[in-house]
Amino acid sequence: MMDGINPVSLAIVIIYMSMLAFIGWISRNKVKSCSDWYVGNFQIGGVIMGVAFFATYFSAVLMVGFAGSASKWGMSATVIGMWHPVAALIAFAVLAPTLAKMFRSLGAMTFSEFLTLRFKSQLLGSLSSLLTAIFIIPYTVSAFLAMGTALSLLVNMPIWVGIVASGIIIALYVFTGGLFSATLAEFLQGIIMTVAVVCVWTVSYSILGGFLPAHEALASISISAVTFPALGSPLWTTMIGLTAVMGFGMLAQPQMVLRYSTICSKMDVKKAMVIAVFGSLIFPLAAYSYGPLSRAILALPEYGIDVMTIANDNVIIPTFVNLALPSWLAALFLIGILGAAVSTIDALVHLMAGTVTRDLIIPILKPKITDKGQLNTTKVLSLVLSLGSCIVAAIFSTGLIYQLASYTWRVLASAFMGPILAAVFIKGANKTGALTGMVVGFLSSQLWYLYSNNIWLAIFNVAKCPIDPFFIGVPLSIIATVIGNRFGKAPEDIVKLLFK
Repeated sequence: MMDGINPVSLAIVIIYMSMLAFIGWISRNKVKSCSDWYVGNFQIGGVIMGVAFFATYFSAVLMVGFAGSASKWGMSATVIGMWHPVAALIAFAVLAPTLAKMFRSLGAMTFSEFLTLRFKSQLLGSLSSLLTAIFIIPYTVSAFLAMGTALSLLVNMPIWVGIVASGIIIALYVFTGGLFSATLAEFLQGIIMTVAVVCVWTVSYSILGGFLPAHEALASISISAVTFPALGSPLWTTMIGLTAVMGFGMLAQPQMVLRYSTICSKMDVKKAMVIAVFGSLIFPLAAYSYGPLSRAILALPEYGIDVMTIANDNVIIPTFVNLALPSWLAALFLIGILGAAVSTIDALVHLMAGTVTRDLIIPILKPKITDKGQLNTTKVLSLVLSLGSCIVAAIFSTGLIYQLASYTWRVLASAFMGPILAAVFIKGANKTGALTGMVVGFLSSQLWYLYSNNIWLAIFNVAKCPIDPFFIGVPLSIIATVIGNRFGKAPEDIVKLLFK
């Protein structure tokens, strides 16, 4: 690593962040009401939203964190990525058309407000917004960590400097443009980050002499790097769990629901589906591949690095890029990381600010507030939450990125899968069922996450539980929602409105 700051990389960062600030500035005239800021007034087209979807879905968390951990897991990690396009297809082909219609019919502007109006339950809306606001923070922190780690090694600046500087820029352009600026930025970022990971993927194979020589090189290091882990092993548990969590868990993530529920027409949904499925196939396949390939490349005599001896997985990919890739590709990868991290962070900040304002502050305090006053409150909160999250990331800069991200997805998928599926597919769904499903899903996944290993060890004498909390929380959420629906009545006016 250089002794001083890399001026070329620093210039790239400054230009890129200035461009984001400009996007926020030009988007400001499009935001005149809460509807504009929260949901883009349901006027965002399919092409832009399709790219924005997978740009939000995947981030520097995958490019740096998951890929770094995959360098130790081996090529079996690509199995995780193969299910992402299937989940994207389900999101747009099955859920998006109905959800988009319901959001517009109800006038819902946030995920929690949709649940409140669909089931006529302020309690449901408040609890869901509280869960979202609290548990989306680890995911936001993980994205800031990925960005800060990359900037630290590629630009040669302290992690906290990169995190805080990025947080300020993100806060400013989300503040000015809301969903308009977020999706416009995500459209551009989605293209850049996909080009970056595909180039790194291709060059990685080229460095090792091609497809077969690359896999032979990995096999010579460890046969486990090119084979799927043994059934029931700790790595097998990790792979299967992450496949479910990061694939199908996406369907009930509030920030993702907002992306595929605010498209303006059925034709735009189809356009978005094609783009989202393609992006969800290429991007993770590339990232989960160059992760293991970096192990073989760094093991070459000129580097002599064994990634298994690196304690912090977060630094593996930036180290690989910094040492082994040509300077032009390292610069492109840096831009891709910035784009990937920002595209996810802006979606999470936008979600948190809207949720806290519209679903917690307004209903609980019930102030006499105008639309403009609510808009200004949301904007200020976007600043506070963005800067607050990046400060937390700067303080706790050693956490494993993939663990933070997957934890958030487990929690939110377990809590919301039952209610969101019931809202779409069960005409007679009611607040009792939705509340039951949310509470049971959340509590069961958390209790399993915290205590299952002790229980498993006591009963089966196995130190590691082979069942991921996702497989406990999500099914129980769905079952509890269905059972709970038997003890309540669906609001007739809502049923007539949504199920004509």
